[in-house]
Amino acid sequence: MGTPSGRVRVSMILCTVLVLIETGGLTFSQPVSRPNVILITIDTLRVDYVSCYGNAKVETPTLDALARDGTLFERAYCQAPMTPPSHASILTGVYPPTHGVRDFTATGLRLGFPTLAGLLKKNGFTTAAFVSAYVLDSVWGLNQGFDLYYDHFEPREFQGVNPGNVQRKAAETINLALDWLRKGARRAPYFLWVHLFDPHHDYNPPEPYRAQFRRDPYGGEVAYADHELGRLVAALKQRGDYDQSIIVAVSDHGEAFGEHEEAEHGFFIYDITTRIPLIVKLPRGAGTVARAVKQIADTVDIAPTILQFLRIEGDRQIPMQGRGLLSLILGKPASSQGFSYSETLYPRNTFGWSDLASYIEGKYKYIEAPHPELYDLAADPGEKNNLYASQRAVAGLMKQKLDQFRQRLQPDQPVAGPADPQRMEALRSLGYVAVSVPVQRKPGQEGLIDPKDRVRLFNKILLAMQASDAGALGKSNALLEEVVQEDPDLFIGHYSMGVNSLKSGDNQKALDQFARARRLNPAFDLTEMNTATALARLGRVDEAISTVQAVLKLKPGRLEARKQLAMLFSRKKDYAAAIETYRQILAGRPRDAIATKFMGIAEVESEKYDAGLRTLQQAISLGADDALTQNFLGIALGNLGRTQEAVQAYQRALAIKTDYQQARLNLTFALLKLGRTEEAKKEFAILCQANARLCDQYRRYFP
Repeated sequence: MGTPSGRVRVSMILCTVLVLIETGGLTFSQPVSRPNVILITIDTLRVDYVSCYGNAKVETPTLDALARDGTLFERAYCQAPMTPPSHASILTGVYPPTHGVRDFTATGLRLGFPTLAGLLKKNGFTTAAFVSAYVLDSVWGLNQGFDLYYDHFEPREFQGVNPGNVQRKAAETINLALDWLRKGARRAPYFLWVHLFDPHHDYNPPEPYRAQFRRDPYGGEVAYADHELGRLVAALKQRGDYDQSIIVAVSDHGEAFGEHEEAEHGFFIYDITTRIPLIVKLPRGAGTVARAVKQIADTVDIAPTILQFLRIEGDRQIPMQGRGLLSLILGKPASSQGFSYSETLYPRNTFGWSDLASYIEGKYKYIEAPHPELYDLAADPGEKNNLYASQRAVAGLMKQKLDQFRQRLQPDQPVAGPADPQRMEALRSLGYVAVSVPVQRKPGQEGLIDPKDRVRLFNKILLAMQASDAGALGKSNALLEEVVQEDPDLFIGHYSMGVNSLKSGDNQKALDQFARARRLNPAFDLTEMNTATALARLGRVDEAISTVQAVLKLKPGRLEARKQLAMLFSRKKDYAAAIETYRQILAGRPRDAIATKFMGIAEVESEKYDAGLRTLQQAISLGADDALTQNFLGIALGNLGRTQEAVQAYQRALAIKTDYQQARLNLTFALLKLGRTEEAKKEFAILCQANARLCDQYRRYFP
């Protein structure tokens, strides 16, 4: 699903800087030693919700104080209004066509791709990152160059929820960063990246912000994130690091609340989602800085600016494409007014509609689309008056500049790849329609549908998915029926109805809907994996196994498919095959807690109690300490004659999940074996109140 890769042609890149040791003629008021570098990214932060940008709705005293001590960029833009590609540009200093993380279907940053963290590490920096959401898992490759990339979430947090709903509140992430500062940042200099996710959908701030912002929960999330960020700044000051550090605070993209009929972000590239807050604070002694900069800046400029200040050479093979902003920060005359490029491939790769690209220079913004757009941002910041028809000459010039810019950006790797199933489910639960569809790969937008002509249909799909996630399957299906009536060839409509049928237990109907989806999009392997689930529920386990094996034949690296295959083998009671499959997974991922847990369960079910006990204990040490693990730990211990320990394991299982009646049944028999008859009868009575079937089946043991 990509185009042939090619190296960036250094001599032809527009506005590319190869950051060398010299600082472009800039001088500092006093010698600057290597300072620490602190990057703060606040996900989904609208520029008009930051008070130092003129917002009156929410107070953001921490960001305001950073702006007073540093430089505020009034016209800063992201390169893509989605979390992974935007962060990739921040951390590499190159545009999405070059780093290749262009949307959710991308395979991630190529191994060995130069990053800011990698360059700083080579120059003696200790590097650490703390991310707050599964959507920035290291699978995207953004962990490259970090000594510590904390994307760990306890396996129990995944129980019963989509992976994308697994996130940390700002307080927990800040606590982790503060703990690292106390224990891990013993020597300077260090590079610390802290990512806060709270303003992202869904908006659910903790108290007292929930009550205070009852009518504006997004504002409550912003205020909460700013408050927690204040604890990090206070700790830096207490350590004496604040004055000795470069601090960059930025958002990866904004958020739409119905502007241009868009909900959330990613679908369009209007300023409401691409214009972002950017604040840069230099170390004390760096010189007199400008309080505000009016010239255009991009998030792709952040990494080269940091290297420029540190006098660190960038990568020569793939140089950074952003420009150093140090002249503007120090109040020097700008060599150019700057420009901004943004893109979204989300409509194209997910729906088969057209991609969008924008080019901003001066007061004008041009959006390339099947129905092109031109806006005068000075007179029309809300982009409500499309000037394309009345100012064709200006539009033509802006399009020419956009074309020239893109011609000079040769992609370093294929722009898209096969979609990872767990990542797709994670993104879906974050409000994205996370699928990939086959689309034409020829350049340009000829013959493709303009997303503006499908935004209402897109919003209907979002509502259907939100209803499905909330359990309102009837409402979801009604919306999806409207979707497929309007566009019968839209894969996501048929696929989502299949998912809803799985949720409702109508497995045969799910098979029929997945078959229709497969005809529209044969390459999307989640269709096959869900088909296998439906087949297994219908008792057609051999067919389910063959279906998943076919996925793995084409894509042997599909981790979730291999896990599903192992579970299907267990369902068939082919425990030897299940155990071997889990061993294959663990050979490449030895710390995979979930695979370790289920291998231990398979060993117990195959009566390999010693091996199962060791494996389950290992799973617990990796974080998979849930009710299911404790129940099978009890089974292993009981069969090894360690009955008292088995009782304790069953009790732990019930403490985690009080309605886990199978564990309660196992507990009653373990208590009977120990001669604790009255306790056993009491536990059995509780079981009978909750599960009449189990009660009737085993009542003879409790006369």
